[in-house]
Amino acid sequence: MTGASPPLSVAVIAFNEERNLARCLASVRFADDVVVVDSGSTDRTREIARREGARVVPAPWAGYVAQKSRAVGEARHLWVLSLDADEWLEPGAGDEIRSILANPSHAAYAFRRISGFSGAFLPRTWGPDRQVRLFRKDAARFEGGDVHESVRVDPPHTIGEIGAPLLHLTHRSVHEQVERLNRYSSLASRTAAASGRRFSVPRMLAGPPAAFVKMYLMKGGIAEGVRGFIAAANHAHYVFLKSAKLWDRTRPRDAAFDDRVPATPEDPAPGARYDG
Repeated sequence: MTGASPPLSVAVIAFNEERNLARCLASVRFADDVVVVDSGSTDRTREIARREGARVVPAPWAGYVAQKSRAVGEARHLWVLSLDADEWLEPGAGDEIRSILANPSHAAYAFRRISGFSGAFLPRTWGPDRQVRLFRKDAARFEGGDVHESVRVDPPHTIGEIGAPLLHLTHRSVHEQVERLNRYSSLASRTAAASGRRFSVPRMLAGPPAAFVKMYLMKGGIAEGVRGFIAAANHAHYVFLKSAKLWDRTRPRDAAFDDRVPATPEDPAPGARYDG
């Protein structure tokens, strides 16, 4: 017999998300508690969050895992729906979530996320994209590196599926995609270097074409026209950048270069490795 569903918290992290946040928060008005953890926005993010009825918690940026964990920790209820500010649910998703929570068979639930790029969605090129976002906070937690965090569910708890999709306004333009991939490849290379991974020429040569073939041919990006091709090509470049930036972080110093490039007070180590 299905009873009343338990209260639900929604946890969102945000930084300068005034264009996206209202869409996200409007889609979860069925929730009992909404918290936005803001990492120092300089636009109207906090104003919009409060306008939409969310609690705002200021917190300096600490990385994706730590920031999302902070948001979950601020949630008032046991069941939490974790969203990014550029994600939202379609009408009717709230009814499905309430029905599930009234008689849950699992401690966590995954959505099929569909991401948008330059004015259209790419369900093939960027699919399948299964994201665990609804969970009991006593049975699951975020883990991962500087990018690509994920929810780990503690055994013996299990993960169910939600039929309603999770929509994601990933990149509004090619320019925006390239900017994000540049930023994410820097974070990924930093994680790789910190974990002791070594730069590999074979990986740098083989990784990008393999990534393109996977997204464009195996996943079906070819059926999604020019968008599918551009998204797959840029992803291949992202894979290349991760290797190239790992090389830049771990390369040996070149003594001949150091001898020919004088240091200055403003540039004391012109040949130093990148460590951003």
